[in-house]
Amino acid sequence: MINFYKLLLGREQGKIGNQINRLENGLGIMQAVTEKVDDLKKLLEIKMVDVGIEKEKTDELIEIVGKETDIAEKESGDAAI
Repeated sequence: MINFYKLLLGREQGKIGNQINRLENGLGIMQAVTEKVDDLKKLLEIKMVDVGIEKEKTDELIEIVGKETDIAEKESGDAAI
């Protein structure tokens, strides 16, 4: 009987050891993913600053084009007279 219980105990310890290994591997993967996500967040913050700068430049360009369009329309109207 004692040998049978030793055998069962060994099996259960093996199962628990496997579960521990799987959990440790899963935690390692989760840690790596968390680090990658943090890096991507930092990169996104930098890119958002760049996007803001480009948006300001684009807004300025749109304003300039709008003014030049108004001038061109006035000159076109004057030329039609």
